[in-house]
Parts: sequence; structure tokens; C-alpha cells
Amino acid sequence: MTHFCLSPAKVNLFLKVVSRRPDGYHNLVSLVDLVSLHDVIQIEEDDSDRVTVCDNRGLLPPGADNTIYRAIMLLKERYVVRAGVRVFVEKQIPLGSGLGGGSSNAATVMKELVRLWNIKVDPAELLELGRKVGSDVPLFLHGKSCVMKGVGEKIMPFDLPFLWYLIVYPDVVLSTRDVYNGLRIVLTKGKNEVTFSGNFTSTLDIADILENDLEEVAFFRCPKIKTIKEALRDAGAVGALMSGSGSAVFGIFEQQDGAQEALEKVRDFGSVFIAHSV
Repeated sequence: MTHFCLSPAKVNLFLKVVSRRPDGYHNLVSLVDLVSLHDVIQIEEDDSDRVTVCDNRGLLPPGADNTIYRAIMLLKERYVVRAGVRVFVEKQIPLGSGLGGGSSNAATVMKELVRLWNIKVDPAELLELGRKVGSDVPLFLHGKSCVMKGVGEKIMPFDLPFLWYLIVYPDVVLSTRDVYNGLRIVLTKGKNEVTFSGNFTSTLDIADILENDLEEVAFFRCPKIKTIKEALRDAGAVGALMSGSGSAVFGIFEQQDGAQEALEKVRDFGSVFIAHSV
């Protein structure tokens, strides 16, 4: 039997880099929303012990370089599962875009296999396993808008208003590692005290807090990102920001019609998607 799952993308509405860790990673504070742009994942159980992962565009790397494969093997080893699985991903979320496609795919498959294999796992333990696969995997296991801290392992639920997004991917892959290594901002311990006070009830409330410490590095590596951000604002977005380490940029809109009208004005900048809060 084949099981179908939707694997959503994410956008970072706020991303503050707090400090660099001894292991080379960075501590962050980020406000994240999950959006309706998604990959479709097909999971088919295999009577053998084999694990295979492929996609419709031939984009995903093989073996341990693939987040889905690592997630499956981690579950099999941790819970001594003697079963195989075939995974096929219909990719829509661009790679190297800062939209979290790889982490989302891994989390989606983990949750589905926990159910299919009837694994008894504490939610906190599943988050810890997810963190071993990738720093963004815990937020997708959480599955709702949240504030992330640390390297992504600290997840706090956070209510956001329903938002419409126009997401533009300039068809340029940015390396997360390269972008972080390019940071030249002063990292201070005080920044980890960032908190969000009050309730965000409108698109304007969100527009007021849009911020991403990684933008300047990404602008240098791909100037088109800054051009797209300005174009989204000119097209009527209430606010615009690069997501994660790039290269995708999103504009937020109060209504779907506004996003639809803006799409025609930014269509030539790359791959364009209209999405909304999940």
C-alpha cells in the first residue's frame, strides 16, 4: 500500500543570529511560519530491509547525504525496525532556497513511519532524533508556527495571524554553510533575550518585525535577492524578507488577490509561488 503525505515549506519571519558555537554552528532566535507550498511524498513499505529514496526531478542526493535516508536509518537503528521502505518525492519546494524542503521531507517521513511501524516514541525523544538529522527538522516535527532558539532544538509554540505569501525563488542555490560563514555582524550574548511581546493579529503586525541577519551576506553572494525584495514591495507587498539563508524571498499580503496581482509583476525574476499559512 502506498501512503501519501504533504511536506510543507517554511518561512522565517524573523531571524536573529545570537552567537557562534564551539562546534561551528550558530545559536539563533527565529519566528517561523509553515506555508502551503509543499512537496508530495509517497511512502511504500518494502518486505525486504532495503531503503530507497528518489524524486521526480532527480534532485535529491543519494544515501547518507539525503535527509530522508538519514531519518529513516536513524529510526530503524534506534527502534530496531526490520523493514524496508521506498520513498518517492514530488518536489515543489526549491532546493537551496531557505524554505526548509529537505528538513520538512525528513520530518514528514519520520512522523509517517512512526505511525506505520507502530513505534512508541515520546514526542521529546522524536524531536531529539530529528535534530540529529538537521537543525530545522524539529520545527517541522512540531508542525505549527513557532519560535525557534538555539540551533533549532528549542521550540516554543507561537500564534500567528493567517497570512498570504508570494514567494520568489531566483533559481539560485545558496549554501547555508557559506552564508553563515560570511557573517561579519557582531554576535553578542544579549541578543538571545529577544522576545515577542503582545499578540500579532494582523499582517501589519508581522510587517513591523520582519528581520533577517543573513540578508546582507546573501545580497553580496546573489544581488538578485535584494532586487526581488524591492520588487515585491513595489508590487504591493506589506513587507518582504529573505527566508532563512536564502535564496528565496517572500512578500506578505493581506489578501490573496493582492498576491495574485503582484505575481504578474515579479514573474520574470524566477520561480514564483502563491502560498498561505498552514
